[in-house]
Amino acid sequence: MRIIITRNPYLYRGMRMRVINYSAVARYIRGEVESISGSDVDPSTIVTAIMRLSNALEGLVEEEAESPLKGSKLNLVTGVSEITVVAPPSRHGEIINKIVSTGDFDSYRFSIHQFSNGIKVITNSPHADRVKEGLAGYQVDVSGDYAELHVRLPQGSEASLDSKAIVLDSLSQNGVHPVDAFFTESDVSLIVSEDEASRAFEVLRYLSG
Repeated sequence: MRIIITRNPYLYRGMRMRVINYSAVARYIRGEVESISGSDVDPSTIVTAIMRLSNALEGLVEEEAESPLKGSKLNLVTGVSEITVVAPPSRHGEIINKIVSTGDFDSYRFSIHQFSNGIKVITNSPHADRVKEGLAGYQVDVSGDYAELHVRLPQGSEASLDSKAIVLDSLSQNGVHPVDAFFTESDVSLIVSEDEASRAFEVLRYLSG
């Protein structure tokens, strides 16, 4: 049981911080538990084992010398819009070229994220309208009233995965639910509603201080 939980960093962090539903976790890992045991396992037995593991892990939170987020650099930008362009990967190159050619983005460093079904662009609201105009003929959706909270994680890859889990868990516990989240090895970019931006910043500033 412990092996199944600890090799999933998000489940593990949730167990240690007591922010998960035991029954939901039991349902999620039941198949893997039964695969290891080679027989059917009563869900209540899994719940009991999870509760015991959670109690054992709780004390570890207090033993940590400091948060893996300590030393992170934070930057908050308001007045942000998210542009979604629906398109297959074969058209991503031409779309990105059109976006870049729409003009100067010096007032805010825009970011482009590619996915299998399209492209997301994060930029400030005035530029978002200009990008949409430059993509006439494409399926484009613009959502506004957002803020981007950028987290530059401390150096050291060992802390990176745990840090990302802490970011999402801590915000969720404080009622902040990112609209989107983009991760690299050393950075986290969170898109949150503007009315949650200050709360999100304060939560992560506390953890990084």
